[in-house]
Amino acid sequence: MHTLAWVAWIGLVMAIGLSTSNPYYLGIVLLSVILVNILAPKTSVAVAGFRSLLVFGVSLFAMSMVIALVNGNYGSHLLFTVPGPSVPDWLGGLRLGGPVSAEGLVAAAIRGLSILCILLAFGVFNGAVSPHRVLRTAPAALFHAALVVTVGLTLLPASVEDVRRIREMRALRGAGTGFRNLPALVVPAVIGGLERSMRLAEAMEARGYGSAPPPPRGPRLVGALSSPLLLAAASAWFYYEWAKPYAAVAAVLGFAALAYWGWSAARTRHTTRLHNEPLSRIDGALALGSVVLAVFTVVGGAAGWVDTKYNPFANLPWPGFSVGGALLALACAWPAVRLAFEPQSARLPETAAA
Repeated sequence: MHTLAWVAWIGLVMAIGLSTSNPYYLGIVLLSVILVNILAPKTSVAVAGFRSLLVFGVSLFAMSMVIALVNGNYGSHLLFTVPGPSVPDWLGGLRLGGPVSAEGLVAAAIRGLSILCILLAFGVFNGAVSPHRVLRTAPAALFHAALVVTVGLTLLPASVEDVRRIREMRALRGAGTGFRNLPALVVPAVIGGLERSMRLAEAMEARGYGSAPPPPRGPRLVGALSSPLLLAAASAWFYYEWAKPYAAVAAVLGFAALAYWGWSAARTRHTTRLHNEPLSRIDGALALGSVVLAVFTVVGGAAGWVDTKYNPFANLPWPGFSVGGALLALACAWPAVRLAFEPQSARLPETAAA
């Protein structure tokens, strides 16, 4: 599957996961991500990275529940009260302890479930797409930003591999590898990561990375103008009913300024591509469909066209369920269908296929 298709899928999962608060739809998104992970190509390091993100996501889920218990929350279904000190009002409403309601716990669980879906989706992406493919697919105007993202994507698998190698060496020497020996595992892994980063920075500097001339001043000013235009468009659209036509014009001008900056920056930066990954019609259509669905989810949710929200503080009602919302959440599983019909050789990871 093409890299752009994977990037579009990540954007779709993020759009649905962040704009949806209905636990039914978030559960469908989570099951879809797990299904994609089962069929996606992966290496042994990628499997370890996915497990690490799974543990991290579950830990964040548990932390969200603990924070809800510590801070306390109000609702009509009070469960118990956590004793805590009285905090002065001048601290800005900070609260430790207090009554804990079922509404607050449900809201914390929904937030944790949303974060878990996004983390697992990035784990699937990190295992299915190598960072070099991400770098090759990036436009010339965003080459340096893509380079930073590529280096960041290699951090987790490399760190997991370092920890695994250090544990094996300590086990061969008869040292313990339990929780008490965690500093002895983490410190060498962090030092190794820093040394690897320094070697990479020296190699990039020796090869002339970052030495491209900056774009002319005019395109840079136009690109900087896109941010206030888009912010003004969003503020006018959501807060002033009479200013929506002007907001639409400002949004068009902002995107046009951003596109002009990208076109000008691409002309001043010349990158050499040793391997071009062809984009098939199926992957292109699926990527375009993912972008359309992501935009429709965000815009439709803000405009009230799509009802994927759930408010547990409204007397803890039962979450609603509709076929349209379920199909929208189920759209996150389209890579599983795409991968199911691919040949087995095409689903092998790059290292195995080579």
